[in-house]
Amino acid sequence: MASDMAGKGRAPRGWLGPVLAGLLGGLVALLHLAGNPVLERIEGITLDWRFGLRGPLAAPDNLAIIRIDDRTLAARGRWPLPRATIAGAIDRLQAAGAGAIGIDILMVEPENAAAPDGDAVLRRALAQRDNTVLAMAALPDDTLPTPDEAVMGQLALPAVARPATGALTPPQFQTLLLPIPEFVDVARIGHVNLLRDAGGTPREHFPAVEVGGQMLPSFPLLLAAAQRGFGRDSLALSLKGELRLPGDAAAAMQRIGLGPRLGIPLNFFGGRGTIDSHSMTDLIDGKVPPAALAGRIVLIGGTATALGDDFVTPFDPALPGVEILATAVANLMDDSFLRRSADQILLETAVVVGLALLAWLLGQAPGPRLGLWLNLALLLAWFLLAQALFIWPLRWLAVGAPGIAIILGAALGVASRMVRERRLRAEAERQRGNLARYVPPSLADALAERAGDAFDGREQMAAILFVDLQGFTSASEIRSPSETAHFLKDFHAQLEMVVSRHGGVIAQFLGDGAFILWGLPQPTPDDPARAVACARDMLCRLGNWQPDMTARIGVHFGPVAMAQLGGQNQLQLTAAGDTVNVASRLEAIAKEVGAILTLSDDMANALRALGRHDLLAGLAAQPARRVRGRDQLLGFWSASRIADLA
Repeated sequence: MASDMAGKGRAPRGWLGPVLAGLLGGLVALLHLAGNPVLERIEGITLDWRFGLRGPLAAPDNLAIIRIDDRTLAARGRWPLPRATIAGAIDRLQAAGAGAIGIDILMVEPENAAAPDGDAVLRRALAQRDNTVLAMAALPDDTLPTPDEAVMGQLALPAVARPATGALTPPQFQTLLLPIPEFVDVARIGHVNLLRDAGGTPREHFPAVEVGGQMLPSFPLLLAAAQRGFGRDSLALSLKGELRLPGDAAAAMQRIGLGPRLGIPLNFFGGRGTIDSHSMTDLIDGKVPPAALAGRIVLIGGTATALGDDFVTPFDPALPGVEILATAVANLMDDSFLRRSADQILLETAVVVGLALLAWLLGQAPGPRLGLWLNLALLLAWFLLAQALFIWPLRWLAVGAPGIAIILGAALGVASRMVRERRLRAEAERQRGNLARYVPPSLADALAERAGDAFDGREQMAAILFVDLQGFTSASEIRSPSETAHFLKDFHAQLEMVVSRHGGVIAQFLGDGAFILWGLPQPTPDDPARAVACARDMLCRLGNWQPDMTARIGVHFGPVAMAQLGGQNQLQLTAAGDTVNVASRLEAIAKEVGAILTLSDDMANALRALGRHDLLAGLAAQPARRVRGRDQLLGFWSASRIADLA
């Protein structure tokens, strides 16, 4: 078996794959940083999964909601509610010892003529307290006038740090819908804007929005400050992404990191009714126990179906806006909002690129299926990390952009691996085709995959067969050289068909004979049976092919050493050892004793151990005899006629 045994090298991966993976990761990172709507929607879906896996939480007991529900509208007969009714509710809350009160109702016009004293009644109720917050709405419509500077100064946060560089951009609006002037100077005024993400869910609370160059505080922020006994002058906002508000008597200054749009991610507790709530009708009728309101922040807002003030949230497809505002208040009071600062999002962009590169690298694993499984494990591990951080320490870690980066990197990695493997397979097939012209086909694949060094010096058991065609020399005397060559090709083709059928390897053609072995590329337990079955089949086939010529075969089974012989460039893989010599001597003994097949006692014993007594049919045990080159006698079996083997 002569061939060039220089092993197939591993093709370099090159730089194109990781560069493309890095570029794809960089593109996803930039879209993530820019707040791309598609990525935002995907992120929102994954955040809903995290809320779902965590499940609802018990709402804090430091706030309550007074619902303007369907019962209330039916009892009062109209919307908006009479201002006197709202004033009566405030009086009830004050009598029950409620804390800060927030009224989530836009009162932008005076009460109608049917109740001319309603505004005055409500003004007196508001003036009796210094911790009531009314609602205003910021609008993008520039056709409406902006309030004058004096009013804006009265409403805006006084302490706003605007750095020369690195300032974040808050939500910006053109004008405001304010309560009527009679209420503005007796209550705190905060915006109730709930801004939806690309999926339609209000996921962030914005503690301040910009109108006319002024930063106007939110309704929940002012409620939290009022409950702690502080006004808007105690609040400080930095456009670098930080909000500071005083803690209660036992707490230090509360510092809150803000997102790229100066928002605070909401940590929803559950669906409708999770936060303790009572009907406005029950409050007015005195049916709400004072203990359910004492010391609590109380929000008054509409929940009636006809009002349409509902939003899609992780736990409820129609959560009233007042409950979302209450969630924001609770998050601020208990420091239970989700953490997702602008600095974190900037860091996530770098992680996205790294995950794309890692996914590409995992995609290089042997076999596309393994690469896909590894990347699926990476994707799952990232989600589990995000889920763990979501539960504690309430960290909102991006999943959408990293997940897309992993998928793209994995697809690129697996695709590039498949393309490279296709090239390598084509090259291997080319090498195998070349090798198969000089070595047995059963070895061509192994040699195409690894160098001959993998076989060199390997000791193992093997079955060895030598065959020789008697009468060839005399027949060659009357044939021309070309006729002789043609005859030998036919003879070798006959041998090749039989040997291939029985899984053997023709180690070497020897003119009118051949050296054949079983045990390459790996030995198998039935090598002895396959060798003897091949010998019997070969004699029958050759007898039919050339009835005038007799083939003689010797077969032995024993230990050999696989050897790589040859020089620097021309190598030959063969078996060496006494077993090979004995098999060759058995073929010579067949000629001496007039047999066509001889096999050693060792081979016969191996057949018995395999239970293949049928392969000894037609053979007879012969007396042991001495052979050239060996001190020990050699026991053997022989058959003299093809008919005995058929």
